Amino acid sequence: MEKVLSQEEVDSLLNGIDEGKVETETDIPEDTEGLQVYDFSSKSAPYHQRMPALGIINERFISFINSNLSDATGSAIDVSVSEVDSVRYGEFCRSLPLPASLNILKLNPLRGYAMLVLEGPLVFSFVDIFFGGKCSTHVKLEGRSFTAIETKIIQRIVKIVLQDYERAWADVHNLEMEYSRTEVDPQFAGIAKPDDMIITTRFNVDIGNFSGSMSICIPYNTLETIKADLSQNYKTENVEADSPWRQFIENKLKDIELNLQCTLGMTTITGREILGMQKDDVILLDQRVNEPVGVYIGASQKLLGFPGSVNNKKAIRIASWGKME
Repeated sequence: MEKVLSQEEVDSLLNGIDEGKVETETDIPEDTEGLQVYDFSSKSAPYHQRMPALGIINERFISFINSNLSDATGSAIDVSVSEVDSVRYGEFCRSLPLPASLNILKLNPLRGYAMLVLEGPLVFSFVDIFFGGKCSTHVKLEGRSFTAIETKIIQRIVKIVLQDYERAWADVHNLEMEYSRTEVDPQFAGIAKPDDMIITTRFNVDIGNFSGSMSICIPYNTLETIKADLSQNYKTENVEADSPWRQFIENKLKDIELNLQCTLGMTTITGREILGMQKDDVILLDQRVNEPVGVYIGASQKLLGFPGSVNNKKAIRIASWGKME
């Protein structure tokens, strides 16, 4: 306590600084050799926030997986994005509730592996619903692994997820999702080193009154080679989901009934000539007999054809598409 300044000493020191009697270190060293420039603006942003296209991919994936999982299970399933985060792989593995189905994926042609995680309660709910149950959640999970039947169900779910996730990537980058193997212990998954950064997308899967979790984890090093594509904001009107609607509309248009009309020819006469007409009089038209006539859909001429008869009914033999010159 002997080195603590008194109030008078503190006031004297502050006055000395204000009056310039006490020198302060204000000089900036000119020698900057060996110093590295640190870009705070880019390094502080989480990895997933530098890749906005991942949001579009997730939206498309949800639209696909909701429909296909519901069809496969025969129950209404609602999948939604719970969280997108950038974490270290070791930290993510420690946060996993066990048992869990860790499905290792190859994202061809990218190097490295990704991982699809189906948490234990979700796996058992899928098994339950596939066998006609009601998604019971009272199954004891601790200290057990998955049986052969449960593994088969997992593989079926993984196949659906991979197909839809591959479709979701189509407009951003052509990737082929290839299943590699399944693990139950994170230390054997080995998709990255413990200190490597990974981008994780956690999905909520609602089946009736049950809600489970599914995650897709991709190492940042794997995505780094295509980060230019992922840094762009893609427009949603280019998504592949428009293709089924286009085909649906085309089929509906093909089934519409159209009213066809044809004009044999035209002429102009006076009211006096109309009043003077008698039986067997002939009206001359501007159309020659050997020339095709126009066939109209509504008010637009679309076809050319020759008038005639078939089975005692008036008919038009179509000659071509187009208008008369």
